[in-house]
Amino acid sequence: MKRWNDKRWLGLSMMAVFILFIFVWGTVSVGRGASQKQQSAKQPEPMATASGAAVDIQKLTNQLLEKVKYETTLELIDSSLSRGMVDLVDDSVMELYMGEGTSADELLVIQSTSETNAKKDQAAVEKYLKEMKQSFEDYIPEQADKVGQAVIVRCGCYVLACVSSDAERAQEMIVEAFQQ
Repeated sequence: MKRWNDKRWLGLSMMAVFILFIFVWGTVSVGRGASQKQQSAKQPEPMATASGAAVDIQKLTNQLLEKVKYETTLELIDSSLSRGMVDLVDDSVMELYMGEGTSADELLVIQSTSETNAKKDQAAVEKYLKEMKQSFEDYIPEQADKVGQAVIVRCGCYVLACVSSDAERAQEMIVEAFQQ
C-alpha cells in the first residue's frame, strides 16, 4: 500500500510541476506579447517642415478629405481590411479612406517608423494602385484613368496617396504642408 501512495504522490507532484510550468510559461508569453504590442504601436516622430515646425498629419488628412473634390463620400476603412489590401511594413500605420465600389476615389495616409520603411511602403502603394487600375480597366475605364493619375507623395516617414479627379489640388496641399 505504501508503494501505491508513493507512486500516486510522485505522479501528482509531477503533474503539479507541469501545470506550474505551463502557468509560468503562459504568463511570461502574454507579458512579452503585450510589450511587443506596445513597441509596435510606437508612432514615428512628427515630420518637421522646412521651417522646423512639425506637420500635423491629422489636420492635413482632414483638409485633404474636405478640400479635394471626390465623386463620392470617402469613409475610413477598418485597419484589418486595409492591411489586407496594401502590403505595408509591419510597423507602419495606415488610414485608408475609400468611396463606393463604382468610384476609384481614395486617400491613403501612411506613417512608417523610418524613411527606409516609408520607401518600401511607397512601393507597396504603387503596386496596389497598379492592380487597382488594372481591375477598373475592364469595367469602368474612366476610373482606371483616374487611378493612373493618382498622386503619391513620400516625405520622411510619411506616404500619402490620393486618387481623385482633383489630384493636382491634393498634391499642392501635401507639398505645401511639408514645405511650410
